[in-house]
Amino acid sequence: MIEKRTKLKTHSMYAPYVDSDLQNRWWDFGGDTIINTNKHVRLTQDRGSQSGWLWSRLPLAPPSWQIEFEFNVDGKGTSMYGDGFALWVTMGRAEPGPVFGNQDLFTGLVVFFDTYPNSRHGYSFPRITAMLGDGRTPADLDGDNARNELAGCSKNFRRRNVATKARLTYVKGKGLRLETQLDEWDKWDLCFDVSNVELPTSPYIGFSAITGDVADNHDIVGVSVYSATLYPQYRPVAQGVGGPAPAQKPLEMTRDHLTGGRAPVQRGGAAGWFLFILKLIGVAAFIAFAVAAYRTYSAQQSRRPAYY
Repeated sequence: MIEKRTKLKTHSMYAPYVDSDLQNRWWDFGGDTIINTNKHVRLTQDRGSQSGWLWSRLPLAPPSWQIEFEFNVDGKGTSMYGDGFALWVTMGRAEPGPVFGNQDLFTGLVVFFDTYPNSRHGYSFPRITAMLGDGRTPADLDGDNARNELAGCSKNFRRRNVATKARLTYVKGKGLRLETQLDEWDKWDLCFDVSNVELPTSPYIGFSAITGDVADNHDIVGVSVYSATLYPQYRPVAQGVGGPAPAQKPLEMTRDHLTGGRAPVQRGGAAGWFLFILKLIGVAAFIAFAVAAYRTYSAQQSRRPAYY
């Protein structure tokens, strides 16, 4: 479906993450976030009651896009750890709150990477789960997003032996897909694929994490964001506008092209005679002018004295 990806420098981020002024031109960070210029952006340390965030400064303009990022979740805990981190694609930005470090009642998409179950479920944790926010519906923190879940999967993304990555793809008018790389390099496994999902235009991209009584290190290692160009058959057609115009053949200047495919129309008798007379007058005037010019030239030559 995607023909080409174009990386967006304005929404991508890599080490060393900050400039000499300890700032990033395209990203903001705050809360308990710590920058290790050689390794990662650490949203929270392995300590209780921490909250950190990382947000793009500019909205994401392309209608279809792909967000690919490397992350790392680990800590000292072996059976009790948490709470996890979240990827946000929303209209608001950099507003701390109780939902994995971000505000509640948001508009847009959030994907939770949840490591701590707050209630019992028929599936295992860690778990990845998505929610569409309409600005009015509160997040289901106590139920681990079970009430608002758009889609999800159980994936053990904590303490892996390979670089852990996730890739979120949105095709406007088509759907939303999340894939993960957790077992082998460049081996992507599908987490969810949802059709008929409409996200708000020009959202911001953010990451946030929170710890409570349990804790973990939550790191963002790198972010690559792309605009997605679709194959022609998948591109949306603007309302009221047809598809691309068919290629036109070069014009051939034949009798039919010059006359619109019809035999030339004969002009009426009076009009035809009038044009004929005008042509005769023009020819006669030209001849008279030429004769007068020749006579004048001959007379001048006959009066000129001879020189020896």
